[in-house]
Parts: sequence; C-alpha cells; structure tokens
Amino acid sequence: MSMRFVLIAGLLLLPPAAWSSADSLHCGSRLVRAGDPIWQVARQCPEPFWRESYDRASGADRRGRPLAMQRVEIWTLNFGQRRFMRQLVFVDGRLSRIDSLGYGVDHRPGSRRCNPNELRNAGDTIAEVFARCGEPDYSYELPSPAHYGYHGGRTDTRERLSWTYDFGPRQHPRELLFVDGRLHRIRSERR
Repeated sequence: MSMRFVLIAGLLLLPPAAWSSADSLHCGSRLVRAGDPIWQVARQCPEPFWRESYDRASGADRRGRPLAMQRVEIWTLNFGQRRFMRQLVFVDGRLSRIDSLGYGVDHRPGSRRCNPNELRNAGDTIAEVFARCGEPDYSYELPSPAHYGYHGGRTDTRERLSWTYDFGPRQHPRELLFVDGRLHRIRSERR
C-alpha cells in the first residue's frame, strides 16, 4: 500500500470541518469565510452564546498615540461536545479570522455551575469558562495599564476582567483574572 493512498484515505476520514481552512467554517450546510460581512455571517451561523467587543489602534505615531481605531467583535459558537467551539473575530464589521477553542458542551453554555476542579480545566478564554461554569458570583473590570500613560505604545482600550466563583463554606472562593480575553491566573481567596 502506497503512502499516498494512506494519506488520502486518512483525509477522507476527517470530519468536513477539518477540511476547511482556518479562515473558513461550515455553519450547517453553509460556508463562511474571512472577509464576509458580519450581517451575512449572522444569517448563516447559529446565534453566538458569547460576545465581546473592544476598540484597538490600527496604527500609532512615533509617540505611541493611536492614529485610528478599529472595532473588534468576537463571537463564540458552541457546536456540541463532539466538536470544537469556534471564535469568530470581526474587525470593522468583516470576519477577520476563525479560532478553534476546546471541545464544546452538551448543555446550554452558561447554564450549569462547575466545581473548583472543573474550573481549573474549564479553558483558556472567557467564553470557555462561561460555557462550562456559568456566570461568576462577582465580576468587575480592571482598567488597562495603558490608561495610565505611555506603556510601550499599547493603545488597546480592552480592559482586564476579574471573575470570582464562590463554592460555598467548605471551599475557598476562586478569583480568575482575564487579560486580553485569556485566562491569566486563578487564585484562591480567603473567606
């Protein structure tokens, strides 16, 4: 048996979503691609369970001041526990890229609570933690360090988030810090 035959047979066994490139995604029978307008993607894909948005500089002068701003919107889609969750990143109303996250969940994202052990393995993004562990008991936004002056030209206005889950009197609460939409740390808090 030739190596070419084995490779082709292996590719045919992959699910259709694996055939599409990182800049396209099958939503049911429809294909969305990088460059598609946000309204078109909204008609073709299921409703995202998580949305977040922020403004970012599209260029800076020599002193690090933004020349122009772009609007970034991120949608997270759940396709069930046998497929990966997907994040669709739109820049100024156009699909810019599609990122794969961990496996999806079989329940409605955000509808159940997790325990401290599950929280540790819930995922690396805000959307993944929400999907597996639900709303935090307490949340607040921390200002970005860039708001306090020049910090290497960073001009994003996206803020850091702190989420706290309280697991009852026998467990310490856990504080999660998200920086730029990704989990930065989990810390046990005293009661």
